Amino acid sequence: MEINNPRRILAVGGPDSGVLSLIKDLTGSAPELITNTTAGLSHEWNVETKYYTAKLPIWIDEIPEVSEWRTEFTKPEAKEVVTAIGAWIYCFKKPITGMDVDTIKDTMQAIAKVIETACGYSDDHVRLAVAMPQSITPYLDKSAEDWDDLCMEHGFEFVDSEAKGKNQFGEEKGIRRVEDALKAQEWDGVDADGDFGFDEDAFGEGLDAEEREMGMEFFGLKNAVHGIDEDEEAQVEELEGLMRKMVAIKDQSEGMSEAERKRFAAKAVDDLMKDL
Repeated sequence: MEINNPRRILAVGGPDSGVLSLIKDLTGSAPELITNTTAGLSHEWNVETKYYTAKLPIWIDEIPEVSEWRTEFTKPEAKEVVTAIGAWIYCFKKPITGMDVDTIKDTMQAIAKVIETACGYSDDHVRLAVAMPQSITPYLDKSAEDWDDLCMEHGFEFVDSEAKGKNQFGEEKGIRRVEDALKAQEWDGVDADGDFGFDEDAFGEGLDAEEREMGMEFFGLKNAVHGIDEDEEAQVEELEGLMRKMVAIKDQSEGMSEAERKRFAAKAVDDLMKDL
């Protein structure tokens, strides 16, 4: 069975959390870091199991300040974004100090609050807390059992990305555990359009389908999280202006190779989002 309109994966973490490394280990590739933040990047994971095939969209966000991020994502306008997510992957570097552990705990609490606000207590999200390698040693020696207890308090499954082999229950460890947990999720669930109510065809033939979808994903996410309040006429004018800019991007990319064109389009869309 092919899932045509799957829910999204949201991969989040603090600055330099290693989220792009995780995505590369999981999918075999990762989006290019164009600016100094991973916020707003997106990726796609082609998944095939004996039960289904799907191209799972991966959204990437950065949490530089936990309380501010929680405030933004618990706004009513963000509900549409949160309910479109089927799995949360929280990445963090293995802690060096007790304050690092407090930040990890606070972030899991914030994510749990965001999900509860949008979905109540009956959500079916996969929640994975993935500890990434730490470049500084020594880091805190915290047992897997302690991590399991801490993460379970907030509905997360703890995964040590560096672990290998299988546990006592025959389950894969490390990145393979992330893969297995995600593949076991029910992904069919996004509305048929899958576009937050915006018309993807509005961009015409300005960019290819992949780039148009990327732009619409970003546009919808930006609007939903930050709660743009303009009246309908103003929103139409803003969208028309964005369309003109997207067409101009296409014109400027003529003559480039496919790889160059995609990098150019990704950078241009990133710049557009900063202006919204």
